[in-house]
Amino acid sequence: MTELPSPAETSAANGGLPVPTVVSQAEVEALVTADVALHVTREALVAQAAGQVSQPDPWHLEIPDRQGEVHIKGAHIHGAAHYAAKLATGFYGNKDQGLPTGSGLSIIADAATGFPVVIALDNGYLTDIRTGAAGAAAADALAREDVGTAAVIGTGVQGVRQMAALLQVRKPSRLLVYGLDRGRAEEFAARMRLLHDWTVEVAGSAEEAVRQADVVVTATPSREALVHGAWLKPGAHVTAVGADMEGKRELALSVLERADVVAADDVAQCLRVGELQYAAAAGIAASLPLVALGDVIAGRTAGRTSAEQITVADLTGIGAEDAAVGSALADALAARRT
Repeated sequence: MTELPSPAETSAANGGLPVPTVVSQAEVEALVTADVALHVTREALVAQAAGQVSQPDPWHLEIPDRQGEVHIKGAHIHGAAHYAAKLATGFYGNKDQGLPTGSGLSIIADAATGFPVVIALDNGYLTDIRTGAAGAAAADALAREDVGTAAVIGTGVQGVRQMAALLQVRKPSRLLVYGLDRGRAEEFAARMRLLHDWTVEVAGSAEEAVRQADVVVTATPSREALVHGAWLKPGAHVTAVGADMEGKRELALSVLERADVVAADDVAQCLRVGELQYAAAAGIAASLPLVALGDVIAGRTAGRTSAEQITVADLTGIGAEDAAVGSALADALAARRT
């Protein structure tokens, strides 16, 4: 475990100025667990909906010839001791070279002085764990209690995070998996069987999976609709996490039009870069039953009110979540030092 330097060591090493602690992915994983991430991510969503966050628009960069995308997000939750900024990447050609598709790092800084206190070389772990936590928070707020069958569209790292997080809040007895690559879908299914005592099957199509599911999670870099409204059974909940920049898409407009509740992690951001960008372009956003997810979590706005309703969560990933998990890491490091 890397120890935080003492004030004297910090002063000697950097001319009297603070020096941030650099931590590895393994250290970050040990300190920011799924339970911690779920707790602080819920708090971040509630604060965001209440207007208690200073958060710039995300910065996105595409590198088309490498199937790459780069995201920079950050925020300060009012009253918190820290603020954070993170860089996260998705280079989808990496899997053909045996490399992870995602990487990144986070910088957590003192909100009183502005000086960085932690540099987390986490290879995107904090982004992955808080995105999974946001999915769990959405399912807990909107899905029926008696979830029997779950479906996941997407068999990458975030698909794993989403299913592990879902099991924190619901205990389905069956999981249907769909991915474009059948071999990878089979490997993913084998991994899922180790998570929970459930029946895991690979579906032949997205439609086959969705039609049977009480909870549907989409976690892909898709740029075309993968799920259609006619496929959803009464009472289904859908969490879409893939669309986080212009042009990305997992849900047809018919999904949003059929929903009784559409909850966004950040309404304005979702209208720009989430699934709601297509509702905005079609001129139907104002007619949707649109709410802030944080308001539902806090009980300020009604979510699901009957077992037959269809609910949707549009999750674009917000800087407040990055600030929350970053602050949790900084606090854990400080506690370890004392």
